Parts: sequence; structure tokens; C-alpha cells
Amino acid sequence: MTRLHDHDGGALTKVLATLLVLALLASAALFVYTRSQDPLALGVDAFVGYNAALADHGTPTDPLVTLEPNGQIYVATTVRNDGTLPVTITGLGQSPNDDQTPYIPVELHLGDGKTANPAGSTSGFQPAKLNPGTGIGILVVFAANPNLICSVFTDTSEGSGTEIRSFTLKYTTYGIPDSQTLDVGRTLVSVARPTRTGCEQTING
Repeated sequence: MTRLHDHDGGALTKVLATLLVLALLASAALFVYTRSQDPLALGVDAFVGYNAALADHGTPTDPLVTLEPNGQIYVATTVRNDGTLPVTITGLGQSPNDDQTPYIPVELHLGDGKTANPAGSTSGFQPAKLNPGTGIGILVVFAANPNLICSVFTDTSEGSGTEIRSFTLKYTTYGIPDSQTLDVGRTLVSVARPTRTGCEQTING
């Protein structure tokens, strides 16, 4: 009887160990799969707005702004899940080279995807789940970069400026975190290259 009990116990242990290994392999496969995907895509349309500090932003067809301490740019668009798994958008991610970019994304709001004004969106962002094939309207707020490295600029503003056309979103897939940089595909707003003095005045308030 004791030998039979030991045999049954050993078999159960082997089964549990096998199930554990299979679960770990499945988790690893899911992790690798999700981290290799870019499931998010932007809608065709994007709408741009400005706060009072950037009232002088050039023409509607070719907007151009300069670095202003309180300047804000609003981009309204839609984001959809083109992947095969559900994702949950959790917020803004860090943009590449943001220490040399005058305006960076600082806030994410839910909206209708058309109204480029925070007054027409939610006051705060809550994680939003997107099933495959679904989308939501968002509003991204760009503001003067407090971490801008002024030493890369000159007092004559030599060199080309930057442009606002992309931002990074953080999301999870079944709890696995990832991020994706989304590009509108065209320049929404051109940003003149600041002078070193102008940069320092903006950063130092």
C-alpha cells in the first residue's frame, strides 16, 4: 500500500511539474509574441489646436511655432487596435531624443478624436481597453520641454527645427507592458529651432 501511495504521489508530482513547465513556456511565448508586435495605429485625420501663448502660429496650412514658456499644442486623433489581441492603453511613453525637442507630449486625454482643445476632453486619463478592431479618440497635449539641453543651441538659432508629428503610447497585453511610437505620417506643426538664450529663458522660467 505504501509503495502504491508513493507511486501515485510521484506520478502526480510529475504531472504538476509538466503543467508548470508548459505554463512557463506559454507565458514566455506570449511575452515574446506581444513584444514583437506593433498593434496600435492612428486614424487618418489629426486636428491641431493651440493655447493663447501660441496664438501666433503662422498659417493653417503651414503652421510654425517658437519655443514659449507656457506654449501648448493640442493634437486630437484616434488610435485603434489593429492587432489580434486585446490591449489596454495606459498612458504616454517617453519620446526618443526628448532632451533636444522643444515641445514634448506631457498629457493624454480621452476625447472625440476631433476636438483639439482640453475643454472638449476628459479631465484625466483612465486606462482604456481596446479589443482587436476597435479604437478611441484621444487628445495629446504638447508643452515646452523642461529638460531641454540648451547647450546644443546657438545664439543665432542655426540649424533646422523640429516638427510635431508623433508621440509614444504605453500599453499592456494581458498584463505584459510595452510601448509604441505612433507617427501621423505628416508634419502637423513645425517648431523653429530656439536660440540658446531663448531656451535658457524658457527653462529657467
